Amino acid sequence: MRTRILRVAAALAAMVLPAACALTTPRDLETWNETDAAAASAAARERPSPSCLTGSPMPEPSPDRGGGWRVAYYDYRDRLAGLAVTREGTVWAAGTRVREPCGPETRSPLLLRGDGERWREVPIPPMEPRAVAASSDRDVWLFGEEAAARWNGRRWTTAPGPGADLKQVHAAAPGDVWAVVNANFLDGAGGAEEPWSSRADLRHWDGTAWRTARPPLVAKDVDGLPGGAVWAAGSSRGRAALARWNGWSWSAVPLPAVPALHRDQLSELVDLAVDESGRVAAVGWVAWVCGTQEEDVTYCGRTLFLLRENGRWSYSLPAEPELDPHVGLEADGRGGFWLFYSKNEWNTAVGHLSGGRWTYGTFPAGPLGHTRVAAVAREPGAARVWAAVADTTEQEGPPYRGGGIWLGE
Repeated sequence: MRTRILRVAAALAAMVLPAACALTTPRDLETWNETDAAAASAAARERPSPSCLTGSPMPEPSPDRGGGWRVAYYDYRDRLAGLAVTREGTVWAAGTRVREPCGPETRSPLLLRGDGERWREVPIPPMEPRAVAASSDRDVWLFGEEAAARWNGRRWTTAPGPGADLKQVHAAAPGDVWAVVNANFLDGAGGAEEPWSSRADLRHWDGTAWRTARPPLVAKDVDGLPGGAVWAAGSSRGRAALARWNGWSWSAVPLPAVPALHRDQLSELVDLAVDESGRVAAVGWVAWVCGTQEEDVTYCGRTLFLLRENGRWSYSLPAEPELDPHVGLEADGRGGFWLFYSKNEWNTAVGHLSGGRWTYGTFPAGPLGHTRVAAVAREPGAARVWAAVADTTEQEGPPYRGGGIWLGE
């Protein structure tokens, strides 16, 4: 199952952990398991006694907070960045945890496992978790900055990471994992002095090593159903493009013409989603350089939505967002799709396509009020979408941050 790492996750991943939480890699990571975890520092496992909170650092999960979403898990100590859901219905969430929600940001690695009602921490090899992907509960991948580890249901084994600056990862099956690394996105001007050019590398774990894949496009996302075909979305020569992996080779998918909005336009697809009904959707942008003075030159454009329904592909231009190169997409399990995009610098907005019509709103806020979605994943075969969120506040007193998992049904 693919995990989507949205824009806020990239910001979280860029933060450098303090030296106080630096970890030493054990000599035998191949045998890192719960026995090793039990011998770890007692201080790292000590549950905090938050001085700035009158109750637990884990408030009770809330009822529906609007739009069909509810809080399934929340902790003021957590900073979640990655999320995956297996076909068994298990949610895996990766990130870091601070010892004291009202104290210094001294962090330790965190991997949570749960079903929406019960959650527990899973001992992991020493690394700074940035993303997680899983095809089943016996094939879970955890990614740090440079290294990776795989859980087979009994123990962790380590592997090299796919490369720097991980953007997307999809576990199709055991021994079949895809990762997008070194990708750039349409930010800032870029057209004032030289044209913007898309770049990214697609890596494939074939059971023994990461190898560079050569799809017929610059891939910005990769996704598929467990055990099914793998799809890649991106661009080719400045135009939105899609490709399909059949288990042996990549092939370009014939698509209709992108809507013509400007004579010098560029287009790209940056996220995609697949459901069990055969629908495949992708979202991206159409953009062009606009502005009359060098300091005002930027990109204008629209959101581009691609849908395959009943075997036919079609493009449309949703009303929102106007242009967000980091827009995210997930199937809702009922034949529709969710869009996740920036409402402002603090909050995430959502769009929902259902019955051929888009509706829009703000993603439900957490206890601190400024809530951004870091990663989303749908439970395979179900109409349950999970979101890992980062929650912040501008209030004068702590706690200033928290993390949680929202469930949309």
